[in-house]
Amino acid sequence: MATEQEIAYVYSHFVTKEPTEFLERINDTNAGIGAVLKILGESVTEVTAGDLAQKMRVSTARIAALLKKMSAKNLIERSSSLSDGRKVIVKLTEKGEKEIQKAKACIAELINMIIDEIGMDKVKDFIEINETIQKLTRAKLQKPNFD
Repeated sequence: MATEQEIAYVYSHFVTKEPTEFLERINDTNAGIGAVLKILGESVTEVTAGDLAQKMRVSTARIAALLKKMSAKNLIERSSSLSDGRKVIVKLTEKGEKEIQKAKACIAELINMIIDEIGMDKVKDFIEINETIQKLTRAKLQKPNFD
């Protein structure tokens, strides 16, 4: 059985700060909802609809449609900003918080299974190799050679 620290270590390396796996399928409503929940769940400050659009790299119209669906499912609540009435503040509801907790529990269970099956040493090796490949790939992509 993996420890909480091992699960947290693996989670922190598998989950990026941007919801890129969701962004690849942003037209899938469930993926968009997952991305919004992730951003709201990790935020320590107020989040506006504009912030969500910027972080997810989608239009404000796309965010508005997504937030409408999420509001109908009682996952979020929207309100006007007190400092600027043109801005819409987005907050998680209790149901939204519970959905995040369910998702985290599911991910922790999956990571636990991976660690138990493969072993923490191999998982750490994989993470290290993956990070090296990403760094090398990013470096190459940032310096295209058109010769």
